[in-house]
Amino acid sequence: MHAHDTAAFDEAPMTVHGSGAPQVLVVADDATLASRWCESLHGEGLPGRCVGALEAGAARSPTPLALVLHVARRLPDRLGVLRQLRADQTGVPLLVVCQHLRDIDHVLALEMGADDVLDANVAAAVVAARLRALGRRRETATRGSHGPDQLFFGRLSLHLRERRVRLGPTDIALTEGEFEVLWLLASQAGNAVARADLLQRLRGLPYQRIDRSIDCRVYRIRAKLGDAEGPAQRIRTVRNCGYLFSPACW
Repeated sequence: MHAHDTAAFDEAPMTVHGSGAPQVLVVADDATLASRWCESLHGEGLPGRCVGALEAGAARSPTPLALVLHVARRLPDRLGVLRQLRADQTGVPLLVVCQHLRDIDHVLALEMGADDVLDANVAAAVVAARLRALGRRRETATRGSHGPDQLFFGRLSLHLRERRVRLGPTDIALTEGEFEVLWLLASQAGNAVARADLLQRLRGLPYQRIDRSIDCRVYRIRAKLGDAEGPAQRIRTVRNCGYLFSPACW
């Protein structure tokens, strides 16, 4: 799969492959490229629906198996599209595929709600495998078969199925990535969780010191939960390890 920087989102027609069963929704800034991606995914057993333009409601109905945002241009120019896709389908795996992928692109995509990020030149089999893995992890987390699907700490409540966080009477708006980090930390309340463990559980990747995605998410969570002024008390940094969610102070 290779990217070609041609048509803009608002110029590309929509092409649909297959019907009836849920499909992978591919959104790309090149209509021809989107169609090729759908064909490639279909060859790997994942039926695809191609959308060159992000039309109103395109990602809402029917609910797709997964979302793929393919960016042939600069990712920062497409963050608005990424936000809308995430808002339209909060419970669907979202994969960003980017040409000339940079470290900052990883961070931006994950912070805006992507579940995973891949370089545009990877094989279709790799993309299909990642999508299936994301689906399995999301299904396992949503079922909560081996643990509670709600957590309560004083005025703070976390609801896994709805991906909802409340602090007192106020709903706290978290991205999908922020919620997953908070849920994992809160599930281990009182215990330090290593950055390597967080990265492995969230993305299935080994930890690298240059990967700051977990730290960025924790920073934003702290700010949204009122824990950003002075030394953090609710989500504490554990030196040379990771983070600890305090069950008190809420």
